[in-house]
Amino acid sequence: MPRQRTPKAKAEVSGAAAKNAARFKDRKAPKSTRGLGEPYATMTDEQKKAWAEIQYEMPWLTSSDRIMVRLACSWIARMEKDDLGVAASSALASILSKLGATPVDISKVTHGGDEEDPEDEFFSKPH
Repeated sequence: MPRQRTPKAKAEVSGAAAKNAARFKDRKAPKSTRGLGEPYATMTDEQKKAWAEIQYEMPWLTSSDRIMVRLACSWIARMEKDDLGVAASSALASILSKLGATPVDISKVTHGGDEEDPEDEFFSKPH
């Protein structure tokens, strides 16, 4: 089975677009992407908490990801209340993987902290 294509926005956040510029050169991103936005009004407080956590941890998600995020929030809220079985845990892992949030994906995404990178002196844009 072939690997899933990395969305352009995630590639830019993770640095993959800079590392493999030719791979992402012709990749098209949706023209009118909006942020993830607010959680659905009908979601429970636990689901809304999960939504906020996902929104913070995965800044590349957009409005087109809302339904998958809602589904992930439902499973996360259920996990907080009860012990998930193997099937439910696999379903949650699959959803998080599709959103680019597996441990492997997280290690590839940089969120830009307050620390200065020593390489900025050589590779950053001139001020």
